[in-house]
Amino acid sequence: MSFDTRVGLALAVALPLQLLPWAQMTRHHAVLQWSALAIVAVLAIGWAARRFRLPPYVVLAAQLVAVAAATWAGVWLLHGREQVRRLPELPGQGLDFFRDSAAPLFPNPGASLLIVAGVALVAVLADWLAITWERPAWAIAPLVALHLVVALGLTTPTIFSEFVLLAAGIALVLAAASPWGANARPGRRATAWLVVLALTAGAIGLTWVTARFVPTFEPRSASEPLQMSDPSLDLKRNLVQGSDDVVIRYTTDSPGGTYLKLASLPALSAGGFALSDVRVATGRMPAPPGSPPGERRTTRIEVGEFASEWLPVPYAPTSFDAPGEWGFALDTLDVMAMAGPERGTATEGISYEVTSLEVRPDAATIGQAGSGGAPDRELTTSLPNDLPMRVRELAHEVTEAAPTPGAKAQALEAFLRSDRFTYSTAPSTGTGDGLATIDDFLFDSRTGYCEQYAGAMAIMARELGIPTRMAVGFVPGVQEGDAWAVTARDLHTWPELWLEGLGWVAFEPTPSRGDGAPGTGGAEAPPESAAPEPGVEEPTIDPTVPEEPEVPEPTATPVPPAQEVVTTLLPWLVVALVVGLLGLSALLAPRVLRARRRTQRLAGTGDARVDTLSAWEEVREVVGDLRLSWPDGSPRFAAERLVPSLGGDERAAEALRGLAAASERALFDRSENYDLPGTWADEVAAVTAALTAQARAQAQSHQRRNARPRRAARS
Repeated sequence: MSFDTRVGLALAVALPLQLLPWAQMTRHHAVLQWSALAIVAVLAIGWAARRFRLPPYVVLAAQLVAVAAATWAGVWLLHGREQVRRLPELPGQGLDFFRDSAAPLFPNPGASLLIVAGVALVAVLADWLAITWERPAWAIAPLVALHLVVALGLTTPTIFSEFVLLAAGIALVLAAASPWGANARPGRRATAWLVVLALTAGAIGLTWVTARFVPTFEPRSASEPLQMSDPSLDLKRNLVQGSDDVVIRYTTDSPGGTYLKLASLPALSAGGFALSDVRVATGRMPAPPGSPPGERRTTRIEVGEFASEWLPVPYAPTSFDAPGEWGFALDTLDVMAMAGPERGTATEGISYEVTSLEVRPDAATIGQAGSGGAPDRELTTSLPNDLPMRVRELAHEVTEAAPTPGAKAQALEAFLRSDRFTYSTAPSTGTGDGLATIDDFLFDSRTGYCEQYAGAMAIMARELGIPTRMAVGFVPGVQEGDAWAVTARDLHTWPELWLEGLGWVAFEPTPSRGDGAPGTGGAEAPPESAAPEPGVEEPTIDPTVPEEPEVPEPTATPVPPAQEVVTTLLPWLVVALVVGLLGLSALLAPRVLRARRRTQRLAGTGDARVDTLSAWEEVREVVGDLRLSWPDGSPRFAAERLVPSLGGDERAAEALRGLAAASERALFDRSENYDLPGTWADEVAAVTAALTAQARAQAQSHQRRNARPRRAARS
């Protein structure tokens, strides 16, 4: 198989491989499939044109025509004939669409035109570098360019599988370009494999380092800010009056079931914990804050008669597949409905799957943890000025013997779970987690339900300097066979504390809710559903519960307008990065590849005739490197025409004539009659040195002649 066929086939596989991660950036997967077909078409036309021995510029012209045809046909097939008539307007429309949209993108004619045309042009560039210029290592740059579109276009770090695709593509192209012919000795094959591995590792390393130093770009959203309701407002009503009917069923590979979180409440005022403004994005979810170690879990959830704009998911979600339009808060990873008149009932009757990272550190790990490195530390450690002094003093008294923030958190949890406090949802129990209610719970009534337990732990932890937020969601529920059943009474709140190296860790200070929330390293037994205390009548109406205070609805906003400049510059940064990679390859790759070819030609294969012709081919390439013309005719005739270019070096002239005579015999004699040696490294070195010295001398002489008229003109 010829060189161009091998490398062309490798590119036809390697380039489409880099489009697979693009599926995370667009909902219009048909445009990616068409782009892959455009890549194959461009490469096939280049291969066919070379079969007819057409000049390189004709091959390039044919491929550019293929790019135009593929783009035109793609717009027609994907968006209809009407869009083809608007073809001149589509590039500008596509650029505006990219600037004003966030991943995953919806179908758009202008975006489709730019994607297909851009990918096809990258294929032309890869074909030109790897086959026309015979520099297959340079094809690394187009592969990396396609990879970086996702690496820079999404808000999250590149995942390992995407690096595998890039590595596989690079290795495939380099392996296809390596010498695997019958004349290649085992040592030569081993060297080729080492070069393939080295260049692949270098390209991956360069991409990795680039991703580390290039800033993360966050997507913008063109929609208005979302007004989100506080899911904790109906908490006690559900605990007391909620039905025992199952509202959620789920299956999970997490032992003991899983807490299903709705929202995080990081803001604290005298009235208690509440939502805060958050930045909303769509597409691939970022890594959990703090990048904690954990186990990957899969949970499949079916929601019944539970209407909410918050999607119940295990913390920390890494991906989810739910019907409808959903976004997520970049800071908290809470998942929320994005649009539509029925956004408040978006969860009702849907089924979906969530992949999450389950962090369950043991008690010893928590006890050794600090509390540094928290995001939004000012928000999650602030306390109202009117916090009662005795609450502050109690926090320090309870944790006096604990040496670390993690140990202090454990001490607070143990204190609240002790028999000093009584769990109750009776009508006389205070409502909410406001400062007055928490003060009464800790010192006077010592009776409360989850809001008071969790609020007390969160407030005292903040007094100790530990970042804290409240979480609202559902406890695991009751296991029924392989599934878990959750009722409205399972609505719950618990504190999450930031611990260094572990991220946001859930604690469970509420005694009736089991021996520990996920992340506390507590007992494996699942928490039981909260029911009213024995002996307390369950009222049908709760007239004594005071009306919930009006809380201003926070907004879930897109990324601030200040970042519009960054987002607008993203395409230009990508272009600049690709150009930089190409420039780096242009500077480094030619010398490396040239030295490699020289070594291969002069290393010897054991066949004297093949080695002699390889040495003669090396002389021919040296002449081309020096921009000298190669004489026509047989080797001996060409040698005589080259002798004047040796600068009078007799040793080099003798070496050139000897190699030329041997090359003629290798070309025209029978193989059994060839009795000359095949080692010509010394002769090639002598000829190369003489040709180089003479070429430099002529160049310097030319510069001196050009400089004399300018000096005369100045005088």
